[in-house]
Amino acid sequence: MPGFHLARQHPVHLSKVILFASLLVRVVSAEIWCGKNYREGQPVAPPQGVFPSSVQLQTPEFAFKCLPRVQPYLERDNCSSASVIVDTSLTSVHFRHSVPLPSESFVSLNAASSSTSLGLILTVGVEDHNTSYQNTEFDVKNLELPLSLCSLLPRREPYSITCTAKIRLFNGTTHTYNYTSSLLYLPTPGPGPGSVTKLDRKTGALMTHSGNDKFEPIFPIGFYTDFGYLASNLTILDEIKSQGFNMIHPVPPFHNEVTLDAVLHRLDEIGLFLVYDMRHSYQDLTSIAQEVKSIMNHRSLLLWYTADEPDGPGDPLDATQAAYNLIYSLDGYHPVSAALNCADYYFEEYASGADIILPDVYMIGNNVNFSLKYNTPCTKDFGCCGCDNCQGHFDDISNRLDKTIEKLGLLGWDSTKFIWAVPQAFGGEEFWTRVPTGREWLLQALLSINHKARGIMPWIDPTPKDIKRYASRLAQLLPQLTPFFFGDDVKFSRVKFPYLDVGTWRKGRKSLIIATNLNPESANSDLRVDGQNKVDWILQEGVSLSITGHIIFEPMGSAIFLNSIVEDEPLGHVHDEF
Repeated sequence: MPGFHLARQHPVHLSKVILFASLLVRVVSAEIWCGKNYREGQPVAPPQGVFPSSVQLQTPEFAFKCLPRVQPYLERDNCSSASVIVDTSLTSVHFRHSVPLPSESFVSLNAASSSTSLGLILTVGVEDHNTSYQNTEFDVKNLELPLSLCSLLPRREPYSITCTAKIRLFNGTTHTYNYTSSLLYLPTPGPGPGSVTKLDRKTGALMTHSGNDKFEPIFPIGFYTDFGYLASNLTILDEIKSQGFNMIHPVPPFHNEVTLDAVLHRLDEIGLFLVYDMRHSYQDLTSIAQEVKSIMNHRSLLLWYTADEPDGPGDPLDATQAAYNLIYSLDGYHPVSAALNCADYYFEEYASGADIILPDVYMIGNNVNFSLKYNTPCTKDFGCCGCDNCQGHFDDISNRLDKTIEKLGLLGWDSTKFIWAVPQAFGGEEFWTRVPTGREWLLQALLSINHKARGIMPWIDPTPKDIKRYASRLAQLLPQLTPFFFGDDVKFSRVKFPYLDVGTWRKGRKSLIIATNLNPESANSDLRVDGQNKVDWILQEGVSLSITGHIIFEPMGSAIFLNSIVEDEPLGHVHDEF
């Protein structure tokens, strides 16, 4: 948003006044946001940079991807425990990684769909060391194959992995397809305490070094936090840690480098993870290099954050990718993140420069159809209302996350880039007439988790006590939920009833269920779960159990619970009762 974004743009250090001035001129003089005109008197001009619609194919294509499961692997890891994940399928939708099949394939595939004469041979090769896997399943998702690193030397430069898929058809012919990806196998970091954050591409989890010398998945949760607020009293960091949050994202400007160092060292001491923000300097590669070298050895560092809503004012399309490439050349031990504001404006270009993408969707207390700030309407082709292409419903959040994941899938990036959520924790300014309630904040967070957000980073702290209380409550619960979110043996499903969004993570004979009622009015929603007497409540907010055994949701009520099934019962499932 033009006004809101300007309020978030400040210099990183006092020495960056000139850079800030240039950014200020760019934002103030910009007459577009998300590619749209938004001021009175400007013409309606459909924005450029719209993501192309998916292409429905007349004949299916072969989609094939092959990636290292973890980024990065380390010298101290067991060199024989690495793996790649493989996706293969026939698709009627064109993906960036799908290719046409020869015409004779269709007859052969149809005739031999259940025949042993049809086979798929996968070969994984790195540095001339190849391993083949015979007769693997033809249609697989996240097939994990072992990859030995024992013959490789750890190094800063990525290795190239080449995967080959040979399809043997019914008539005896074979067709070969290749996919190349990069493998990071890095030396043990040092000197200094340092930290490493691994990205598990099979589950979307960030993995950090635990006390037992293993890397364990975490669900990151913590606020964007005003740096001036932190600088006023370092004990605020201890309070945040005690509230259950496992990370913090200080928002620049970092006025005083001595104070910044004190904050960073306190984070190291108490074990609160850091998201380091370079929003004002990410287009200055010299500045990025200085900051990365200064920060990378802090043990609290979780990930880098470069661009903050670059798609709004229209930063150079190659800016996020240039920053990303430089950071990986200097570090490589931590992922890179960026926040996007627009619903559909040069998504591929801006998303290319991040491993973690945070869509900003702020619809609470907001007239998303008419901008009081600019006295203009907001449509898909015109206007800025603080929530791009929104309808003013909680579905705006889930729809944006779903669309982001869909775009990543079409680009072949759904196993390399993952999404976090930015629940709205502010209001009473610019486009937003009020702050969300604590219950509304919780709804945003749980709805986002149901739609595959794998981190929660609300904007902004200080925030009202009501929101902080609900956020702390969720943060303290997340460690017991993490095995369901990131387990290899977990099956996830989601259903949407009228106003009720329900996610289920099934692990063995136990299911974790997160359900939230998107209806802000007085009408209740009603849910029934098999094995009702075996429901273990984890969180109840505006939710009760009726005498008939139904779960009743008040407006914007939310619940988290475990549903256990005994051995002689079929696995339970969720029912709608309306």
